[in-house]
Amino acid sequence: MTDVATTTPETTLSRGAAFRANLPAGWGTAAVVAGAWVLLIIVSGIHRADFLSHQTVLAISFTMAIVGVLAVAQALVGISGGILDLSQPTGLIMSAAIVAWLLERNVPTAVVVVAGILVGAVWGFANATIVVVAKLNPIIVTLATNFIGGAVMFLVYQNAQAPLNSSFSAFGRGYFLGLPNIWWPMVILILVVGYFLPRTRYGRHMIAVGGNRFAAQTRGISLKKTRFAVFSIAGAITGGAGVLFACSNGPFAPTAGATFQLPVIASVILAGCSLAGGRGSIWLILLSVGFLSTVPTSLVFFGLNSNWQQVFQGMILIVAVSIDGWRARRLLK
Repeated sequence: MTDVATTTPETTLSRGAAFRANLPAGWGTAAVVAGAWVLLIIVSGIHRADFLSHQTVLAISFTMAIVGVLAVAQALVGISGGILDLSQPTGLIMSAAIVAWLLERNVPTAVVVVAGILVGAVWGFANATIVVVAKLNPIIVTLATNFIGGAVMFLVYQNAQAPLNSSFSAFGRGYFLGLPNIWWPMVILILVVGYFLPRTRYGRHMIAVGGNRFAAQTRGISLKKTRFAVFSIAGAITGGAGVLFACSNGPFAPTAGATFQLPVIASVILAGCSLAGGRGSIWLILLSVGFLSTVPTSLVFFGLNSNWQQVFQGMILIVAVSIDGWRARRLLK
């Protein structure tokens, strides 16, 4: 379990120090999440035997794909001390809408994918510019830009959709090794980011700023450059999620991204990513996203309507935040 944690740049900037420092805590969190996931599957399977089917696996995998990619972007913001990026829903749908618009004009698929990712990166850079230049709280800024961006999109279009007869849509609805095509980029992203974050210079700078930005600055790490880099990278990843969303969904409205906000934040916190920054496990996101993506499918088999999904996810978020607060208090002792 690659669990990154820090209180000073010295502990963060040494290669692998974060991993060694919090290994037991990371494995403990993983065991709890894995146990809860297994218990949910067992209970659901006992209630309805058909829950344990390939169709259920596909439903959970489709849900995991978008949420998992967004969770990685959100985790990078949190670990670097940016707390949360509440503009993700708009960044996601903005990228997806651009992708659909370009595909309708027969733009090559490779160009479309790059454009979708770049739109997300520009969106993240714009957020960083406001945060850095105006010296405002990232949560307030991203909440405001989410409302502004959503309103602007409503003025531009009501519904968008990637052409169903395109190879792009065929990929989004296809399968590889029995799992959705869009599930695999999510897994690869989590594994790659989880490996390189604590093992590269820029990754350790990110962690250092999140752990103690004043101490990081004394080591020559630029808070402004780090903020720009983190929000731009997180935005690019969000743009990638928008590309996956566009190729795997039908018509979508400007508000379609709002449904991802709660499970993404819950997944990140459940994975041990501290709201205070400097600590979190990217690899553990795979478990937390899997668990939270199983909840809505399980509720369907229990005969509960979709409103219960947000109730349970909200309860899980409260528990996760409580655990995060307990961890923070324990580290201060």
